[in-house]
Amino acid sequence: MVGGEKDRRRQKYSSAQRFYRLLRLRLIIPMFRARHPAENTARAVAVGLFWAFTPTFGVQMGLTFIHWYCSRTFFKKDFNVVVAMAWTWVTNVLTVPICYYLFFVTGQVLLGRWSDLTGYESFNKFWAIAMGGTGSDPTSLASWKSYFGIIIEGWGLALVVGSLPFALIGYIGGYYWTLSFVRRWRNKRAERRRMRVHGPHPDSKSKL
Repeated sequence: MVGGEKDRRRQKYSSAQRFYRLLRLRLIIPMFRARHPAENTARAVAVGLFWAFTPTFGVQMGLTFIHWYCSRTFFKKDFNVVVAMAWTWVTNVLTVPICYYLFFVTGQVLLGRWSDLTGYESFNKFWAIAMGGTGSDPTSLASWKSYFGIIIEGWGLALVVGSLPFALIGYIGGYYWTLSFVRRWRNKRAERRRMRVHGPHPDSKSKL
């Protein structure tokens, strides 16, 4: 029965529709159901998007929890940590390759590495050391220092620097977008409740 129900749902909705429904379920509905002030929910989305747009895939939820704990404990700025964690999944297995490449290219530009924007030259150097093509002893400490040095300075540094504009835009944009979105939705919900209890507003009847 369960398998048949799943098959019927798959036939009813296209892949794009199922993806949209999943996003709505995981990201939008938690915003609606949050009972905290709108500023609290907006801060949660902002924090989630901030960590989503950093090269920390795999530990984003843990970093979000640490952020929540420090913000709540030391700065008295609370937010819905569940909503924040949900929004870190803006970067997922499907989107993270695109995001990381954008971070890298942006980082190369900000670091002034105009001759190697795509990272092709630095990747060749990294690959040569990774495969032991430098002629040095692959078990030596010097080889390992070169190996991780290229990862950190050539790729890691560019990723971190390039992610900062995206993280800041995600934080600021996410906060104000969510604040406006949640306030509008709550106002509409309050108006619907008022109409169920008291009927249409007198002004609306006069306009008719």
